[in-house]
Amino acid sequence: RTREGKGEMSSQQSQDGRVFDGRSFRDVHPAPNRAGRRGREPVPPTRLPRDDGNKGGGVGLLGGGGGGTIFVSIPQFRDGRRCGRTLRRLFASARDPDRITVGLIEQTDTSDPRGDPTCLLEYCALMGHAPRGDIPPGVEHKAERQRDLDRVMRDCPRASDQVRSVRFHHLSAKGPVFARSFTRRVLGDEEFCMAIDSSADFAEGWDELAIGQWTEARNEYAVLSAVPSRERRRRQGEGGQAEVPRQCSIKIGSEGVPLYENRADGKAVGLKRPLLSSSISSSFTFAKCHYETNVPSDPFAAQLLETERFPRFARLWTRGYDVYTPALNVVYRDETELHPLHGSRLGHGDNGE
Repeated sequence: RTREGKGEMSSQQSQDGRVFDGRSFRDVHPAPNRAGRRGREPVPPTRLPRDDGNKGGGVGLLGGGGGGTIFVSIPQFRDGRRCGRTLRRLFASARDPDRITVGLIEQTDTSDPRGDPTCLLEYCALMGHAPRGDIPPGVEHKAERQRDLDRVMRDCPRASDQVRSVRFHHLSAKGPVFARSFTRRVLGDEEFCMAIDSSADFAEGWDELAIGQWTEARNEYAVLSAVPSRERRRRQGEGGQAEVPRQCSIKIGSEGVPLYENRADGKAVGLKRPLLSSSISSSFTFAKCHYETNVPSDPFAAQLLETERFPRFARLWTRGYDVYTPALNVVYRDETELHPLHGSRLGHGDNGE
């Protein structure tokens, strides 16, 4: 069942897929039935009829009345240009963009809106609705600038009714966990919640893929999570053998805290359904929105980077949530460098958070 050493696929592919842990492949075995000795698979969520007029429609899943609506949280630290591209692709790649609501946590240099634009204004510029550049600075022109901004928000597609935002100066930033803690301020009554970085790309129909993968887990408290695959190395749907990055190893940091690095040291190949995981990535999670209210990001966890992931996983697990590696790639990583911080160790430029 296990091929040690070189990390190459054996000729006999497991029917349910294989997992590479950085050293060897292992077959994925189907979950045992309820009478099996190895325990029970998660209880399927209760299904209720729903007729709420939303496009999610039909049969609903217990735990949310949003009709298949999706809330996407995106924190960004001085990464407005990549974030604007992410926002445009988020809507363009969705099968049903009308059910998507975005919560932006914007940390920018407010004294330099042109050199360090917000994600929302960059998105609007990409959609052909940029603010005027000929309005002089100064208090006497403030009303004119505000009227121009109102025009942009009115004309920019989806900006006024599907994007909510919290903005503050980048000097007040205290790390990605602190930024994510503001998610609850802009979260509404959406059914599903997805958290991503500001530098992301998406599979076509990602919204249907994510909901379908969550449903396949057959667990109301399932959380899908994976390190996004590199954009330039997409392997989605290659003959049914999708390769999904998977974190396997845990290291102990200098303070004795377990750490997950924000990179994949393994992968899952040819999965038929999501696979239970012992790690979580801050770059992609997808679950019912009750996980954001039951296990919110800690606003007191200031300046935590790699250290944030294990406490998040532990808090989810001790509150009844299970993390799964999805069988398909839903989100990809955009590594384009559009800001001087990117590619350096300054700020959060490497992760785009």
